Amino acid sequence: MRTRTTVRTARLAAVGLSLGLALTMTACGSEDTKADADSAVETESSAPASESASAAPAGKEVEVKIGKTFKDPDMGDSIEVISAVRDFPSEEGAETVAEGGEIVLLQVKVKPGTEYGGLIQDGNFQISWDKGADFWSPDTDDVATELTAAKRTPFEDVSRRDGGEHTGWIAFEVDEKDDTYVVEYARSGAKVIGSDKTIAEFKEQVEIPAG
Repeated sequence: MRTRTTVRTARLAAVGLSLGLALTMTACGSEDTKADADSAVETESSAPASESASAAPAGKEVEVKIGKTFKDPDMGDSIEVISAVRDFPSEEGAETVAEGGEIVLLQVKVKPGTEYGGLIQDGNFQISWDKGADFWSPDTDDVATELTAAKRTPFEDVSRRDGGEHTGWIAFEVDEKDDTYVVEYARSGAKVIGSDKTIAEFKEQVEIPAG
């Protein structure tokens, strides 16, 4: 059976924030979301994937509307969670589905603030299937080819300096399928170099409803 370490993933830091002000990140955030994602430990099933998949076939893909918008008051970022897809068909995630999970997609639109620099990344979004006890990083890179084939553009890093609006899809491999999930957007706190000013951590949660 495929297993993953059950630890709460460290939050992505708003790396290199600068637009007239240079910021250093507090210890509450990770500087590298990819490293967080790579911390997941996987043990491959001894059974062939085709045998496992036949035991638990995937459900039919269903898109559900969410339509929730929130704003980061300090950074000025506007984030809209547009919709989610339940039971996204994925060969890359076949083992997860066979073992009682599913592939969940989240469509988001981001309009970054202009006061600071730095990035908004898919790792700012994490999912929980145990009512918020633990959160897990996205797996967008793993299914990026399948997203593109399904005419869904994978979410890419958004630079605040670029401005504009950016829409894309984030993918999660959910180990334990449930009726609803909690997705949390988290931006780590920061301190302004050369001053006493600090920027507080920001979090916002959204529920993904049943399909």
